[in-house]
Amino acid sequence: MNTRVLIADDDPRITEIHQHYVNKVEGFEVIGLSNTLEDTEMQIRVMEPQLILLDIYFPDGSGIDLLKQIRQQSKALDIIPITAAKEVRLLQEALRGGVFDYILKPVVFLRFEQTLKRYRSHRLNLQSLESLKQSDIDRIIHQENLGTSRRTEPELPKGIDPVTLDKILDEMNRESGKFTSEEMAERVGASRTTARRYLEYLVSRGSLEVDVSYGGVGRPERIYRMNR
Repeated sequence: MNTRVLIADDDPRITEIHQHYVNKVEGFEVIGLSNTLEDTEMQIRVMEPQLILLDIYFPDGSGIDLLKQIRQQSKALDIIPITAAKEVRLLQEALRGGVFDYILKPVVFLRFEQTLKRYRSHRLNLQSLESLKQSDIDRIIHQENLGTSRRTEPELPKGIDPVTLDKILDEMNRESGKFTSEEMAERVGASRTTARRYLEYLVSRGSLEVDVSYGGVGRPERIYRMNR
């Protein structure tokens, strides 16, 4: 049976991107999209999701406050914050609230996919048990974490700097339009060759799609957009 997922983010474009990402991972089903905390609370009551991909900043409140409310109500609901919030304090509060993971925007699909696959494996492990032995607990809590910690961040190839990669992903997530390598180079302050190298890397990872435009005079242009 698929895990029922509710995606809550104040930006409708981001909820659509994350929905597309969830749909690419086997074993998950998006049952709702929400752009306010009020609507998120309503969908939790009505749709009864098993997992929420939850932003932290909303115009009508904080995702951390919703997390605390959910825990006070003892709902059987798992939460993974997906947020631009980089404050250590917020991470600590989220961890105290029992989140499964904490993903920073802009989201790279490979990182997203790894978390969902680990989450599904974790649920299946729990469902397969009738009673607990210490070895079961060690395997579920410790070995899962040890086995995935080194794979959490995808290894970057030579010539791909994580800071520049984050800048380009940030620009792609911020705008709903399309970019050429020259336009991206201007936005992040890099050469066209450098920008194209990063964009092509993101295409190879499945984060971006690319089209070829033959409209102008000269060589065809490659047009990049977020993979939706």
